[in-house]
Amino acid sequence: KAVFGVTLVVPSNLDCFSNMPELSCKSISDTKKEITFMDSPKMSTYLLAFCVGEFDYVQAQTEHGVLIKVYTPPGKSETGKFALDCAVRSLDAYND
Repeated sequence: KAVFGVTLVVPSNLDCFSNMPELSCKSISDTKKEITFMDSPKMSTYLLAFCVGEFDYVQAQTEHGVLIKVYTPPGKSETGKFALDCAVRSLDAYND
């Protein structure tokens, strides 16, 4: 197990996300940006994930202030609402 610090350099027109919240995003050229994510907790290597592409998302906060996002293909954010509702309600139930 290890702590992971992830920094991605991606085309400016694409989005990316990882296991942890975004810490910073800076433009490094007209066509590229650098995104740094917060360090992960100690975890197994097979749990590390990142995605780069074109995405839409829906988001909500739990009663305890945890931000949850559900990513979807562009133009399909409506399809993520059920998953978002389930995630928020599940996390709230575990916190009670």
